Amino acid sequence: MPISEILNHFKDSAATTLRTGEHLSEAISRSASHIISTLEKGGKILICGNGGSAADALHFSAELVVRFERDRPALAAIALSADTATITAAGNDFDFSQIFARQVEALGRTDDHLVVISTSGNSGNISAAVMAAKNIGNMRITALTGRDGGALKAFLGREDVELRVPSESTARIQEAHAIIIHVLCTLVDNHFA
Repeated sequence: MPISEILNHFKDSAATTLRTGEHLSEAISRSASHIISTLEKGGKILICGNGGSAADALHFSAELVVRFERDRPALAAIALSADTATITAAGNDFDFSQIFARQVEALGRTDDHLVVISTSGNSGNISAAVMAAKNIGNMRITALTGRDGGALKAFLGREDVELRVPSESTARIQEAHAIIIHVLCTLVDNHFA
């Protein structure tokens, strides 16, 4: 593989990251404020995504429960993509579109916060999770998306925050999502440390 091709990956990633920071800093700050408020009130953060985004959900949850870069009290977060028994039971007994919604119904409470991660915004099970959160009432949502926001954007309300990465590339969107998660973790750490 030519070195120039390798360097182009890094250049494209850096350019997307900078655009994301320029476009989303205010929205990221608002999302962090909502997450901090939820945790201060004794609520929890529920996080879900598919594929690579499922791994991002696990990553985000671990950083909140354990620690990111600073010692602070453990924070209540659950990655809904972690429970394979529940996921497979919901997929088998209901439908794959319900694998996260059932968990939101079971675990979510008023004043909790749902973080959904979908590079396209078109994952049916992510939209179903958002609808389940809306049915609980007063559950804010942060949606990490990309492209044009997909079908998911129609389910978000005024109090919700969409962090839409300005890119069409799945890889670039996923890379930017990882940085957004780290920024959110830093803001949460700074508050609770």
